[in-house]
Amino acid sequence: MRRFALRQSVRGVVSVLTFEKIRELERVERENKKLQKLPEDVLDQLRDYLHRKEKLKEKTSADIIELENMKNTLKRFFEMREQKIMTAALDTVRTGLPPENLTSDEERVFYEIVDSAKRFRERFFEELRKEPPHHEEMHKASVYKVKKSVPEFVGPDMKTYKLTENDLVTLPSEVEVILLKEGVIEKVEER
Repeated sequence: MRRFALRQSVRGVVSVLTFEKIRELERVERENKKLQKLPEDVLDQLRDYLHRKEKLKEKTSADIIELENMKNTLKRFFEMREQKIMTAALDTVRTGLPPENLTSDEERVFYEIVDSAKRFRERFFEELRKEPPHHEEMHKASVYKVKKSVPEFVGPDMKTYKLTENDLVTLPSEVEVILLKEGVIEKVEER
C-alpha cells in the first residue's frame, strides 16, 4: 500500500503540490479496492493548489488545460473515494467493521450514512416481525348488483369491464365510487 505525503520536508523545505502528484493520488486510488491513506490536510493542499492556478494573472493555454484536467482528475478522485465510502458503509452495517484511511471529513459522512442505513435496516426487519393482517380482511370485497347496463370500458387497472343489468360484480374501488355515484350499481353484501 502506498502512502502519500504531499508536502514533504527536506532540510526544512516544503515541496509544493503539483498536478503530477494529484494525478498520482487519483491513479493509486483507482488501482486499489480500499481507501488510500491521505494526509489530514489534503483538502487544504488541494484548495491551495487550485487557488494558485486560478489566480495566475497571465494564464497560458497550457495553464488553462492543466487547470481543467486537474479539476477532472479531482472529480474522478473524489467520486472513487465517495463510491468506496458508500460500499464501506454498507459493509460496516452488515459486519460492524469500519474501514481504514478515512479523512476526518469522510469519517463524519461515513458514520452518518452508517447510522441512517442501520435505522432503515432495523425498521425493515421490525416490519417483517409484525403480525400480518388477517387473510380474510385483506381480501374482503364488496359485491354489487348492476342496476343498468353500460358499454364496455377499461378500468384504472387496465382490465376491460362489461356490465350487464342484474349481474353481480366486484370492482376496484376507483370504479366502484364512480359507478355508485352514477347509479349504475348498488351494494348487495360483504363477502
